[in-house]
Amino acid sequence: MKLSRRRALQLAGATAALAAAGGYAITRRPEDLVRAVLERHFGPLRMEEAEVEALTAASVAQRPWIAPPWKLAAAYATAYQTGLEDPAMEMLPDDRAARLEQFERHILGDAVRMTDIALRSGPDEEVSFIGPTACLNPYATFEVA
Repeated sequence: MKLSRRRALQLAGATAALAAAGGYAITRRPEDLVRAVLERHFGPLRMEEAEVEALTAASVAQRPWIAPPWKLAAAYATAYQTGLEDPAMEMLPDDRAARLEQFERHILGDAVRMTDIALRSGPDEEVSFIGPTACLNPYATFEVA
């Protein structure tokens, strides 16, 4: 097989792009996946990084078996931010795709339960982490009889 200069440059460019994307994905953290999931479903999110870290830690602490491996989470967070999450999910084996989907569902539920994201009246309001045992019921009383 004869390799032309044009083909060699194309292969070199593709290799460099894959290496850059892989290097970028490795620098991602689980909190980046959580932020990407929340922004996908709730729109632009004004939430401090410490709050996202606290939400991620509390969610994973309650159900440690749902956390995907960090390499998978990093790659999927990158796919979310580039808008390629659907093709990425189709390329994954069924067990990995199901694990990511389960993680996403738990994160969304925990975000509604552990933050004040459901109480905001617009996307410009800041979201804050309330805690893993938060109760948003204004009529609740916690008096011991």
